[in-house]
Amino acid sequence: MVIAYHVIFTTYGTWLPNDPRGSYSKKIYNEQLRMLGRIKYGRQNPAPAKELLMRFWTATTPQLSRPLFFIDDSSRPIIAAAFCSIVQRLDIRILACAIMNDHVHILTLRSKYRIEYIVNQLKGSTTQALRMKQTPWTRGYWKVFIRDTESLLAAAGYIQANPTSAGLPTKSWNFITPLSV
Repeated sequence: MVIAYHVIFTTYGTWLPNDPRGSYSKKIYNEQLRMLGRIKYGRQNPAPAKELLMRFWTATTPQLSRPLFFIDDSSRPIIAAAFCSIVQRLDIRILACAIMNDHVHILTLRSKYRIEYIVNQLKGSTTQALRMKQTPWTRGYWKVFIRDTESLLAAAGYIQANPTSAGLPTKSWNFITPLSV
């Protein structure tokens, strides 16, 4: 039985199917993007150099239907506040959250709402809070089903360590319910 979900969703244009860091995409639907490289399935280890990633973004940006969106220090608290409003309105429990520069990790306990609905609510509320005409998020998301306490603890630890490993400050958002096991 699923007890929680680890959900990851990305900002628009920052993690494409043929991203040098790898992806879990199986197909590239945009012909121009397809010509810029093949899919490297799964996370690439070691991670590519930052210069390679910057060259990839420079090459792909003209092929996108709207501008890339990166989360920065000014947008991060706005996104967190929007998440908080959804957590309160839906009365859901978020055990861990990392708002990175190009993606978000959320660990949420299973609730009466489908995870698809929760993710759509989070994305929609942040789009409104950022006062954007088009969503800054990509379509879809990635989810991991959590079925036991050991996996729950591992996911929480991974999410909490994510900002530090990327050189970002650790944040403890007010909508997070601390894990008590």
